[in-house]
Amino acid sequence: MCEIRKEAYEYFRKKPGFSRVFLQMRKKWKSYGRAAGMVKLTDATEEERRALEGFFGRSFAGKTLSFSLQEFEKTLQETSFKSLDLRQLLELYFGERMMTNAQCRAEKEMQLQSFFDGCRHAFLKKAADLPLYRLSADWIAAVYEEKSYGYQIVLREWNRNPENAEKLVMAAGTALCEVLPEDPAVCEPGPGGEGQMLAVLASRVSGNPHFFDRGTAPGQLLTCSLCWHSGAAVPSGAEELASLYLRYGILMDEISSTVAVFGIHLERNGRLHPGAEGFLQEREPFLLMQKNMDGITRAFGDGDVIFVVENEMVFSHLCRQCRDLSGERSAAVLCTMGQPRKAAWQLLDLLAAENPEIFYSGDLDPEGMDIAERIWKRHPEQVILWRMGPEDYKRSVSEEEIDERRLSILRRLKNPQLQETAELLREEKKAGYQEALLDEMFSDIRAKFQR
Repeated sequence: MCEIRKEAYEYFRKKPGFSRVFLQMRKKWKSYGRAAGMVKLTDATEEERRALEGFFGRSFAGKTLSFSLQEFEKTLQETSFKSLDLRQLLELYFGERMMTNAQCRAEKEMQLQSFFDGCRHAFLKKAADLPLYRLSADWIAAVYEEKSYGYQIVLREWNRNPENAEKLVMAAGTALCEVLPEDPAVCEPGPGGEGQMLAVLASRVSGNPHFFDRGTAPGQLLTCSLCWHSGAAVPSGAEELASLYLRYGILMDEISSTVAVFGIHLERNGRLHPGAEGFLQEREPFLLMQKNMDGITRAFGDGDVIFVVENEMVFSHLCRQCRDLSGERSAAVLCTMGQPRKAAWQLLDLLAAENPEIFYSGDLDPEGMDIAERIWKRHPEQVILWRMGPEDYKRSVSEEEIDERRLSILRRLKNPQLQETAELLREEKKAGYQEALLDEMFSDIRAKFQR
């Protein structure tokens, strides 16, 4: 038998003309689990034709060669290799165990279940010393059973490398326990304590401070574990992610999230913030970081109007002019510096709670109008779009052309004023910029605050 197997291997393997034939036969066998289906070679080579004619003992006409697997197996039984059936021949040719697609799926599912069971039992073992690990065990059980809370992330990593996937799961489960309160009755740790930086947590758990960075598989899995524990939906953006982390005392970057401020009062624990008051008295702008927002419960201007701009240069120019306004009141001006980040959103929310009119002005290009749309949607009762109408666009239009990809952003605008301006943008295909409207913008501010 061993000699026959060797001869069969050499006969089929040493003839390149059988290569595509065997690949198709393996595919058919995996589908049916038996000799069934057809093999079809289009644009067959002369080498393939000679190989098949030599095996079947008949000629093949035309460019397309076809035969059934049943015919192949029947012919095989008429050769010196008759002790082999098609399955055995395929296993010999490819050097692998032949399994149907259904069998492969079942075996893979058993291996995956074994993987999740192994992770769960590893957490339960740790729970002997630290009971909180039972929650990590429950989380990974939910991941597998409900195919949620990070299942696709784990599955993707497991398909790539099961060993690395195990390290990933154990790290996320360990981090979950690190941020949970010692008292299981407490549902949310909350931001009351000092908390810990995300990079510090990552370094302690994995040795790599960037392990849980946003967008990485570990960071995504940690987020999913927190969503499972809190019952929250997966965050759709940076602001929601930061809020979720804050519930567990995890602090993200507190410096790069900033908003430029001029003429704003801040209140913490019922007392005016002395730093903000100092800048206001000197009529100087300052950068408010996310860390500075800790404990701030109220924000308001001297009047009932807040002006918000997108561009740093525009903000600086308006601040210089606002310093010269006479009167006891100070104009209130903010700058989001492009897309608002968490510090800007938090400050805008506090200002909106005071119910002033919030005038927002941004560049009249697709990206700037998209920011305006988001801010308006956030507080539609307070936000008034400022210098962003069709006439303002005509006065601020530049020579910078806008391509179709960017123009497509305008389709999602819902604000009526922005929709009107968007029609002009689509016609002109050119951007409008705030810098061309500086005089008009300052006149608007002066009209509100000049006495």
